[in-house]
Amino acid sequence: MTEHISRLCDQLRIKLHGMDRRLEALKANGSDLSDTSQHQIESHMDSVQQRIFDRRRVVEAANNRVTAWIEDKRPGFDAKLAEWREDRSFLKLNTRADDAEAYALAVFELAIAAADEAAQAALEALLARRDATAAALPPR
Repeated sequence: MTEHISRLCDQLRIKLHGMDRRLEALKANGSDLSDTSQHQIESHMDSVQQRIFDRRRVVEAANNRVTAWIEDKRPGFDAKLAEWREDRSFLKLNTRADDAEAYALAVFELAIAAADEAAQAALEALLARRDATAAALPPR
């Protein structure tokens, strides 16, 4: 499962880098008040919204796993951890490690979803600023 976490780290890093590049390009074009620029921003926003919609079940499941870890599993494990280490209870410690990795994977899923939400918010802000700028200019 550790390999899976490593892959998720790489995916998150690639996703954030790609989002940063796309947002920078859209930001550069965002000051352009042409209809083409607005269409590009809206099109990108539509794809982000669709991605958020498509991942809603994954996010819900991840939220449930995170809640289960925080409220149920972690306190139980923490209470017995010293004893398990002392007794060298491999199976119990291994179960704890597996559950901790599942928790980490769920948090990565939430981080990916949060990155999409942040991109959507940035695109909405870009369109709002574009509208405000257009309103400040003399009519065409």
